[in-house]
Amino acid sequence: MKYFTVPADFKKETIDEYVKLNNLYKDSQVIETYGNLTLGENLGSGRVIKGLPEIDLFDLQEYIEYSRQKNIEFNYTLNIPFIQNKEFTKDGLIRIKKFLKTLYEIGVRSLTISMPSLIETVKLSEYNFKIRLSTICHITNANKAIAYKRMGIDRIVLDESLHKDFYTLKSIVDIVGDKVEIIVNSMCHRNCIYRFFHYNQTGGDSIGTSNEIAVNFFEHKCLLQRYENVSELLKLGWVRPEDLKYYTRVGIHYFKLQGRQHVLKGGHIKALEHYLKEDYDGNLMELLDMFNQRYSFNVYLDNKKLDGFIKPYYEKENFCKYNCTKCRYCEAFASKCMDIKKAEEVIDLAKKFYSDYDQFKELNDSLDLREQIPLQEDEIRAGFYLD
Repeated sequence: MKYFTVPADFKKETIDEYVKLNNLYKDSQVIETYGNLTLGENLGSGRVIKGLPEIDLFDLQEYIEYSRQKNIEFNYTLNIPFIQNKEFTKDGLIRIKKFLKTLYEIGVRSLTISMPSLIETVKLSEYNFKIRLSTICHITNANKAIAYKRMGIDRIVLDESLHKDFYTLKSIVDIVGDKVEIIVNSMCHRNCIYRFFHYNQTGGDSIGTSNEIAVNFFEHKCLLQRYENVSELLKLGWVRPEDLKYYTRVGIHYFKLQGRQHVLKGGHIKALEHYLKEDYDGNLMELLDMFNQRYSFNVYLDNKKLDGFIKPYYEKENFCKYNCTKCRYCEAFASKCMDIKKAEEVIDLAKKFYSDYDQFKELNDSLDLREQIPLQEDEIRAGFYLD
């Protein structure tokens, strides 16, 4: 059996569509949607608030009640990576616990959390929430997983860098049990150097107005990593619908579709059904983005021609040595599933555009510290001076 958790658009008619799909696909079930408040009191999450559905407490309560009537649960995403140490102050704890009380009273029974201190705060409260461990925690091995399991975690969402490492996946399942979940439509680069800091940015922008320069900085760096060369697209953290069978064989039965920023545009139900039926004929990049084109530069990655790509990762322990300069497997396979010439043309255009359109560089170039930020005497004594 495969269980799916999907981003909430907070529409009753979408829940009805999930019920229809559950009746159609008996071996694959939508068991849960997830999301968070964007209006009123909000402690934040792992997503920039801009572009998310506008939901207040009354909307959320009504949605939870309707979902539960249809046997679909709701998980509240409280996975902000940093809350300015508020959980270590009396006033901060009072606010957090009042918020937990409010969530419990409107029907929330499970939370996705990324901060160990917040996990302990929830455990020390009087509310019996189930806790999902966010992918933001970067669980990459069994030791990390069991440490969180001992904290009373109900389900662990693994780091997407593990999706082609079946030996490690199985070792985690063997030690923590079957409550392991993976994100199937991730477009994150494996071992991305910006990942940790990108989550800090999205968490910071999950409350109030987003900093557009920060948003663009990380999104563009992410895209440029994907487009370093044509084979990089094969190294992202995605899982094809046809390849779910390899994950169930190592004991993973929970699958998550990400994309809370996509649900207002539609496409998430269509993307979900391809995973339920484990079949998709088209551009894999469009499926991963839930058929909502975010960028002007798109390479066509033929999903059907990726058949067999994952097989050696599954069959051979340590097939990937994380040394792309010596291994040419992805590079060789890329020519089988894309038009290399067209892909390189798109990549060149993307590199030029994002190099020219660099708001962060423009901001730095616009500063003249001598004129705009006069130094105080104590700063000069401390060594903050310009040559």
